[in-house]
Amino acid sequence: MSAVLASRSAAIPASGAVPLRRLAGPGLLVAVGYMDPGNWATDIAGGASYRYGLLGVVVAASVLGLLFQTLAARVAVATGEDLAQLSRRHLPPAVAKAAWLAGEAAIVATALAELVGGAIALGLLFGLPFGAGMALTAAATLAVMAWSEGRAGVYEKLVEVLLAVVALSFVALMLRAHPSATQALRDSAGSAHLLHDREALLVALGIVGATVMPHNLYLHSGLVAERARGIAAGLRPLAMRLATRDTALALGLAMLVNIAILAVAAASLGGPGQMVASLADAHGALRLSLGAGAALVFALALYAAGQSSAITGVLAGKLLTRGFRGREDRSWLRGIATRLAAVVLACLLTAFGGGASPDTLLVWSQVILSLALPFALLPLVLLASRDTLMKEFRLPRAARAGAMAVTATVAALDLYLLGVQLAG
Repeated sequence: MSAVLASRSAAIPASGAVPLRRLAGPGLLVAVGYMDPGNWATDIAGGASYRYGLLGVVVAASVLGLLFQTLAARVAVATGEDLAQLSRRHLPPAVAKAAWLAGEAAIVATALAELVGGAIALGLLFGLPFGAGMALTAAATLAVMAWSEGRAGVYEKLVEVLLAVVALSFVALMLRAHPSATQALRDSAGSAHLLHDREALLVALGIVGATVMPHNLYLHSGLVAERARGIAAGLRPLAMRLATRDTALALGLAMLVNIAILAVAAASLGGPGQMVASLADAHGALRLSLGAGAALVFALALYAAGQSSAITGVLAGKLLTRGFRGREDRSWLRGIATRLAAVVLACLLTAFGGGASPDTLLVWSQVILSLALPFALLPLVLLASRDTLMKEFRLPRAARAGAMAVTATVAALDLYLLGVQLAG
């Protein structure tokens, strides 16, 4: 994908060719967050419980994510600064502080999902106890962070490899599961009634919460801003198009993977009498329906998804600290602090949740991400609408009204989701 975008910019004058080519790549790092263990949990729950009925929700969530990620890239290209830096400098202190704290909470929740997903995968692969799996997953992430420190481009290469493992794994699972396109169309066409079903609505909200994540907005704007600085004013419209194309291609790939996860679950796990309450249940059911090889592929892909998400979570944390606090942490130190906070969060959720299961911890991580999302969306929309900041790239009035309406809707749905989780 990066090569395709780079070739499109080959004819650009030499003064802008190098930085413009570098705009190909951030979208791929952002796409990782759309395929993390939280997405797996919600997509599998949707497919196992409602067959293909929630495919439209997966597509809608992906489109929503694309719109806001594109807006984050737009702000970065127009200003040469990232969302965290702009929020600290241009928004009221109380709003900026709330956005920073919500962003940190989102990164800790992401680390929790990565640790839980990695621990589940290692348990499935090697029979490791959950606690040992979490420790080994954290150690592997920190080792990668320490080894990669100061090596330009290493993160992108690692993420590309891990994403290739996830994507190819689900291609293999799709070939084994043989999802029915006819059944998918039939279920999708008659899915409106599901939104009147409380449990189906909760799964749908979980899919949205697992897809559109606040730290991804900070990560995307930061990566694009680093590459957009120094681009001549006359080349910025072209840079904007390249960044948008990079985002669309990467998130399109992420959407296809999420569709594949739900489709494999629908084809292999869905139907009367199926009880798939956890990722371990899904692994066992896949072993029965598709064989041991498919179950092994599933576990390997789950681990790869968790590790790739861990890498981008640490990068997002560094950008958040640099933007809101004016300093930048070392990757491995940031990784240690985030994972310790995630372990503390897991202990608190387990203590107050009456011994929460690993999959319950995954669900709560997505709830936290959902609650933090409006605190990133609102600053993004406000900044993108400023004439003095964005100039000719400012968000038009109609688009601004639409973005505000979507932000308010997301906040209302998130509060509903929280209420249901607390009541349940």
